[in-house]
Amino acid sequence: MFVSLRRITVTAVKFASENIVASSSGDGSTKVWDLGTGQETAKAVPEGLTFPKQGGAKAQRINSYVVAAKGQTLCIFKAADGKAETAPKAETVEAEGIAAVAFFQCASEILAFDVSERERSHIAVGCADGQVLQLSAAVLLT
Repeated sequence: MFVSLRRITVTAVKFASENIVASSSGDGSTKVWDLGTGQETAKAVPEGLTFPKQGGAKAQRINSYVVAAKGQTLCIFKAADGKAETAPKAETVEAEGIAAVAFFQCASEILAFDVSERERSHIAVGCADGQVLQLSAAVLLT
């Protein structure tokens, strides 16, 4: 797990390439991180890289799973076959007893995450306390 710390809330994260994650913060600044070292790189933001305008914590469907942020927890749910590509609603999870098949607990609220398009088991997470994390979830490869 790679951990880097910004001094301001991270509002978006995105994989720029297999080994590079970019993060954006509330003040509009962008930093680029090397996943191998956990250090900020001197490289410029890759051309064409954009962040979501509405924040980066929208649920994402990966293979037969849905990845979703719920407060300080990143949850991975088994997606129902033929259902929309969204995470189960909180009411559904409670009423039907749907359990996450994997989860990661962060130190503060998760404001953004991105699943690598190339390496589906890698997830970048941006937190309210300025942490930028890289997680690995092998279950997403099944």
